[in-house]
Amino acid sequence: MIAPAGYIHLFVFGILIPISAIRSKKLIESHPLPPRRKYFISVLLQTASFALFSIVVARLNWIEVLPRRMPPARAILAGCAFLAIAVPYGWTRWRKAVKDRKRIVALFMPTNASENAFWIGTAAIAGFGEELTWRGVQTVLLTRLTGSFIAAAAICIVMFAISHALQGWKSVAVIAIFAAAFHVLVWLTGSLYVAMAVHFLYDLIAGFAYGHLGRRLGYVPQEEPGPAPLPATDSV
Repeated sequence: MIAPAGYIHLFVFGILIPISAIRSKKLIESHPLPPRRKYFISVLLQTASFALFSIVVARLNWIEVLPRRMPPARAILAGCAFLAIAVPYGWTRWRKAVKDRKRIVALFMPTNASENAFWIGTAAIAGFGEELTWRGVQTVLLTRLTGSFIAAAAICIVMFAISHALQGWKSVAVIAIFAAAFHVLVWLTGSLYVAMAVHFLYDLIAGFAYGHLGRRLGYVPQEEPGPAPLPATDSV
């Protein structure tokens, strides 16, 4: 059974956000990039709002998203294994993006102490909020709608990946693989906690890696005083 708020959640994150992400990708390609601090704040506020909305929808639809039990040891080991594979792979992508002077990298590259602090907050709210929304509420609602967890997870993977279209279509394919891995982590653990922690750590490392590689390779993007993009996204 799905309460009315659940259908709104399905529409917002299944249709509205992916469409907005594609629109923002086109906007970013033809307009100046927003200042990093402005972008980080927009991500923080929007992702926090989405997470709050998902928590309310979860309560109205009897979905337990934050159970009072610790994940099993095998789940924590699976999370560590994920990071052990994802971070070295991500490093090659991050280095190539900086080496190629990709313009979009400027949004994920904190360059000073203030931006580092904002990035930590951005990674934290993305890890918590996106897992809560996508691997938590949206997946459960789609499972109830379709009658199949596998179908629900597959649909969520596509929705989540397209919602990160701002990073480019090649990145969307990689993000889809990451999303599938997060679904596996949630399935192994029976909760969102390990996926949240892994998501946070990966994003945190990615941002600091971009900053380090930018300094090392001599790429410090100039600020472009443009408007903030509509969809919140991160560096996954």
